[in-house]
Amino acid sequence: MVRRLLRRGGRGRIARAVANMRPGDVAVMMRAFTPAEQFDVFKLLVTEEIGHAGEILLELDPQSRLGLLTQMKPETIGRLLETLSSDDAVFVLDALPEELQKQVIAIVDLEEEKFSDVQAQLAYADDSAGRIMDTEFLALEESTSIADATEKLRNFARDVDMISYIYVIDDHGRLTGVSPLRTLLLADPDKNLGEVKNPSVIRVHTDTDQEEVAQLAARYDLLAIPVTDDENRLVGIVTIDDILDIFKDEATEDFFKMAGTSDDELVYEDRSLKVAGIRLPWILFNLVGLLLAGLVVNRFESTFHTALLVGFIPVIMGMAGNIGSQTSTIAVRGLATGRLKIVPGQLKRFTWQQMKVGAILGITCSLLVSIFAFFQTMHPAIPVAVGVSLFLTVQLASLNGVLVPVLFQRLGFDPAIASGPLVTTSNDVLGILIYFSMTALFFSLLGVGG
Repeated sequence: MVRRLLRRGGRGRIARAVANMRPGDVAVMMRAFTPAEQFDVFKLLVTEEIGHAGEILLELDPQSRLGLLTQMKPETIGRLLETLSSDDAVFVLDALPEELQKQVIAIVDLEEEKFSDVQAQLAYADDSAGRIMDTEFLALEESTSIADATEKLRNFARDVDMISYIYVIDDHGRLTGVSPLRTLLLADPDKNLGEVKNPSVIRVHTDTDQEEVAQLAARYDLLAIPVTDDENRLVGIVTIDDILDIFKDEATEDFFKMAGTSDDELVYEDRSLKVAGIRLPWILFNLVGLLLAGLVVNRFESTFHTALLVGFIPVIMGMAGNIGSQTSTIAVRGLATGRLKIVPGQLKRFTWQQMKVGAILGITCSLLVSIFAFFQTMHPAIPVAVGVSLFLTVQLASLNGVLVPVLFQRLGFDPAIASGPLVTTSNDVLGILIYFSMTALFFSLLGVGG
């Protein structure tokens, strides 16, 4: 209907129709539009319903959001930012190309409190709690009575979309406790917040990584987490909507890294050259690994004829890659969710468990492949060599799938990088090396000529 009205020039009806829709529904609807149609609708909303336009902007996919923002004047983007909370304004600014971001920041009135907060948040590291926190929260001093706190809560709730807790501070702004709304409603009105507060507060520092923030919220079932500075002063909160976005973004980022690419593909998905450039480094890494595997084959070619052996190369490489990818995926997920900690006892148990699983899979597959190899080749050495090689390869792949992500985590890199092409390629090379080494060894022991 909106597209039909757009073609007929029904601007007023379009604005009214979209204004009555939820922002998320509008974002889904606009996916079916061409970029030009998306811009026409959004430009109309900015003119007629700028507050709704800002909410819709947050719901759009990265490519559409970037496409719209780069077509808008810096002054218009500044007006949109004025309708958003500080954390959402930072999110939009982060989506802008660097030059456009500087132009927008230069235009907005930084004397206003909101934009002072935005400028301060942009100084924090990417993906930190300070970068994503909301600076609109209700914090009251310990001496505030329950009756006064309830009244201030009522007034504050008129201006914010979400409020779950009242934070209790001392006269220096330091966080000393928290009071859920239920506690406030059930408390004696004559008491003060200091008497009913919960002094045990789960909090994070402004420099805490956003993934750790989300893990804490999930572990303790929190709707918001307070953010404090070096002096324990409350400077913001991370709310449940941002926490859900963190989980979604981190999962998306990890899946792309595991595939040997980047979530930048979401922004540049219609630019083939750009996407190819994003994928190229890992593809080249794979290519180098396969060339190394080829060198291993050439190295053993002079030792014995490889005609009977070539048919089992895909089995060795494929099983090594599959087992290694499965194990590394479990390891990466454990590290990401906090279920796997890099402490001696837990890491040892996890590694041993994965090795036992690898042993069961290796024995099963090795027996089947050995039987097949015997009837396929009728050769005295190859079935034994293939079976032993496959078992050792699977075991090494299991170990590799655990140790490489852990090593990356130790070095300060994202372990998701390790679970894709890196583990697969290293397992391919090691699998081929083990296969031909074992085959050469068994040929030698059995006195079988090449």
